[in-house]
Amino acid sequence: MSWQNILYRINLYTISMKLFLLGLIYSIQSLVTCLADEPKAVYKNLDAVKTKAIIAKFTKEKKTLVIIDVRTKEEYDREHFPKAKLINFFGSDFEKKLKDLDKNKAYLLHCQSGGRSRGALKKMQELGFKEVYHLDGGILAWKKSGGELTD
Repeated sequence: MSWQNILYRINLYTISMKLFLLGLIYSIQSLVTCLADEPKAVYKNLDAVKTKAIIAKFTKEKKTLVIIDVRTKEEYDREHFPKAKLINFFGSDFEKKLKDLDKNKAYLLHCQSGGRSRGALKKMQELGFKEVYHLDGGILAWKKSGGELTD
């Protein structure tokens, strides 16, 4: 094999490696751009005042905020948020009902004092929901701050 042949093959190899590396860099850049464009999930614990502000914001922007009451039916029947959806935290079908919800919608969770809804928040995080707010202190904090409920 001549020196010219060897140099020609080395040159081909070098060009091939450069093309491969350029392709690899482009692929990584595309992946990073794609991941950066994906919205981050929102999980927030809010006191009653901030909860009122979130509800007002969604109402003003005409966006849907699904309110989920994770108390028992008896508690819900006594008083609840207007249009709140009841999903009993202690119900045997609790996780199934959560899985049936649209993970891309925004949700506000509450219970009586914040314990059960905090557990529901954790479960919704595990299930991959994108935007979930939690009323820390529950109905008790809401009423204490002057918030209204439906009988």
